[in-house]
Amino acid sequence: MTGLAHRIHPLLAAMLVAGLSTGLFAADPRPLFRDACGGCHFDGSSEGGLDLEKLLDRLATPGSAASGPDHAAWMSVLRNLRAETMPPADQPRPAPDDRSRMMAFVERDAFGIDPNRPDPGHVVLRRLNRSEYGHTIRDLTGLDFDAADELPTDDSGYGFDTIGEVLSMSPLLVEKYLGLATWIGEAVADDAVPQDGRYPEQVRRVFPFGPAPADESARRGHLRDSIARLAERAFRRPVDEATLDRLAAVAQAAIDGPGGTFEQGMAAAVTALVASPRFLFRIEEPASAGVAAPGSSAVPLDDFSLASRLSYFLWNSMPDDELLDAAREGRLHADLDRQVDRMIADPRADRFVADFVGQWLQTRDVENLSFDVRQILRSRDRFMAERIFSPKVRTAMRLETELMVTRLLRDNLPATDLLVARETFLNSRLARFYGVPGVEGSEMRLVKLAPDSHRGGLLTHASMLVVTSNPTRTSPVKRGLFILDNLLGTPAPPPPPGVPPLEAAAEKSDHRPSMRELMELHRRDALCASCHERMDPLGLALEGYNAVGQWRGDEADAIDTSGRLVTGESFADVRELAEVIAGPRRRDYHRCLAEKLLVYALGRGLEYFDAPAVDRIVAEMERDGGGFGSLVHAVCRSVPFRMQRPAAASPENDR
Repeated sequence: MTGLAHRIHPLLAAMLVAGLSTGLFAADPRPLFRDACGGCHFDGSSEGGLDLEKLLDRLATPGSAASGPDHAAWMSVLRNLRAETMPPADQPRPAPDDRSRMMAFVERDAFGIDPNRPDPGHVVLRRLNRSEYGHTIRDLTGLDFDAADELPTDDSGYGFDTIGEVLSMSPLLVEKYLGLATWIGEAVADDAVPQDGRYPEQVRRVFPFGPAPADESARRGHLRDSIARLAERAFRRPVDEATLDRLAAVAQAAIDGPGGTFEQGMAAAVTALVASPRFLFRIEEPASAGVAAPGSSAVPLDDFSLASRLSYFLWNSMPDDELLDAAREGRLHADLDRQVDRMIADPRADRFVADFVGQWLQTRDVENLSFDVRQILRSRDRFMAERIFSPKVRTAMRLETELMVTRLLRDNLPATDLLVARETFLNSRLARFYGVPGVEGSEMRLVKLAPDSHRGGLLTHASMLVVTSNPTRTSPVKRGLFILDNLLGTPAPPPPPGVPPLEAAAEKSDHRPSMRELMELHRRDALCASCHERMDPLGLALEGYNAVGQWRGDEADAIDTSGRLVTGESFADVRELAEVIAGPRRRDYHRCLAEKLLVYALGRGLEYFDAPAVDRIVAEMERDGGGFGSLVHAVCRSVPFRMQRPAAASPENDR
């Protein structure tokens, strides 16, 4: 990592040389770090390869930079301080105020972050992903179009397929888009047969002003006005006259050809529009000249770019007329909260939930994973086992989680309710699978659960239990890692090479070991122990549920599901684990969710300089009661979402 963004400002360096006592903090930070970390990371000790004393020494050297290995080391320090995983729970720990001061030192002195000059980061030019393309075509033209049948799956980065850096444009994809543009134009022409002065509903959006008048001169004006309106919607901003001239010429050529009609001319314009880079890529521009005010490192996005960010975040599609009108009038920034409320209430927000939750909580995988259901359910009859774990049951599992998140979003309920709610969405099939009585019919509906129910909260949703299992058995490691990564925001590092499979540990036992015993045998290897201490207790808390998410019944009573987080909190079972995450570790959960949502919304991974923005998002969310809807509002109000780096920013500021 090189560049100005990773170098300490010369003034800061001079302050640090003066004994680290006249920097952004009045007191020398060394005593704080020595008291908290001295036993393992000072005076020649460097457990885990971290020597804090040397890091601080290098930071105080003139011209030094918290970059390269030092930058990575300070990032590790910051993550562990924030998650309270260091110092270990069995060691003396710094007071909350001291921990906050240590984190502030890393952010400001090591990384040079100034909260008063937020950096919105850089978002690369981004292609519409497959889902966005399909929804945009449908909303633009009215055609019933399923992009999953026509386009390849997009690559993912940071857990999401909205990341600009991985949404490349291959020659094959270019060919696909051109072919689809031709097909879409032909479909419009075929369906555009006016009856009683109106076009069929499925293509009416392509003809915003209806059929063309009979007068020739009026027809040309009508054609141009229709194309201008359609192009503004397709390009998500007003179209310039030169582009409009070219589109009108394309349409007129089709009209003047053999058997040409107004409808064929508009269809030709549609083909040109959806094949254009301005349609296929989200092009963002700053407001006015894009030059930052003195003392600022960010400029607002122009209103049309903000409209696209909002619509592709919350609807997976292009802005509607109301957003475009607000952008055209220059009032979208001021009207942001009202527009977000309107968009959340719109049925199109269901797309956001399905797409975001499908990747954050992996619910999109539930219906496709392969299992040996007969072995898992211990059934001799494969047909009966597959009826129990049927495709319709899998669909209900996915919907259970997505509908819970939808409810939290639209009713602005606490985000922690996803973990601890004593109600869930069920239909008769899923209720029967869970053993919940009294639910009839195929429609999913909200069901209040009995106090002694083994269901309630995400950790007991079959969707989560299924996507974290192996084809023939549960996986405490996968389940624990899922919780660390997606709920607590403290993912474990990847396993070292050559780690034997869990089943190999059974060979060291003289009896059939329980899952907990297998895990204990497995982590006797020093290479495995440190990570498994974090993952295993979390995954083992869910061992009462089998690989396809069913409660094990009487067998579950004999399973030890107790454990302790590395931060020291103990729990007896899955319900208490959920209460720990929603209670003492609530801030970790909120921050993790805020980071996931911001990555999804921005289309880029988060950098060290995004920390103040995430802090502010979490603070705003918690100030408003911790609601999921409040979190979405806070993300939309954030500097990274509403702003961009000024046009004159040095390329050295980019990683």
